[in-house]
Amino acid sequence: MTHDDHTASRRSLVGGTIGAGALGLVGAGAAGLATAAPASAHGTITTYSTINGARTVYEVNQALASWGYRPSFHDRLNTWLAFWNANTPASYPNASRVWGYGAHYDGRPTEAHNNGRGFDLSRIYTGSTRRFIARYDIWKNWSGSDLTTARRHYWATSASTHYHFRNVLTYLYNGDHHNHIHIDNLVSGTVNSSFDSTSRAQVLHVQASCRYVWGLPTTIDGVWGSQTSSHSTRVLRAAGVATGGIGTQSRWLAFNRATMRKGYGTQTYRAP
Repeated sequence: MTHDDHTASRRSLVGGTIGAGALGLVGAGAAGLATAAPASAHGTITTYSTINGARTVYEVNQALASWGYRPSFHDRLNTWLAFWNANTPASYPNASRVWGYGAHYDGRPTEAHNNGRGFDLSRIYTGSTRRFIARYDIWKNWSGSDLTTARRHYWATSASTHYHFRNVLTYLYNGDHHNHIHIDNLVSGTVNSSFDSTSRAQVLHVQASCRYVWGLPTTIDGVWGSQTSSHSTRVLRAAGVATGGIGTQSRWLAFNRATMRKGYGTQTYRAP
């Protein structure tokens, strides 16, 4: 079945476009994150045309684009995409294109993008094959295996970002994220993420991963409770973690790595 998945974003763009590879950033993309004053708030911004060797593409006009980042944040994106490459099936070439809505933009009223420390991810291609699409606004209307594959790859890729970044906002977080996953390192900085059961964004990710990747009947409500604790622990046992829940960083990372690998069919695990 062929889908018209290149539909232009229906969100209004903030700041319009800037030159050929422009940042017309979506909505209030990082709603709920801290704000900062423009321009003077950030340090050095460096322009890059790739993430870990994959060319970046602007979702709105589907053209190759170069965006500005804080170099330390761009380094984390390189590490994330290398992780994504390493944990997708061996039959996949490395990612060749990463689509999104950009990174740094001084007119953006959010601290992450204003400081070049946020990125809005919409697709990943290996060669000419799309492996991931964050456009829930499009694929929510699909059916059958097209829907289940898109959704499974969505949460597997979400897991890869949660492994590396503390702030990750998905379509379950709010409507502003129905066409991208927002990631930033305002909290996690230059190290991997850790889990906080009071984080609604992280709990939503755990619940959706348990349900859509691991096949458990997990309620998705963004609230940490006994069912979510039990189901996420069952996932850890299926992944070979012998004791404990996802409260420690090592087990949180193990949960996300296993979810990434199971979601893409890279590794077979026993039923949780």
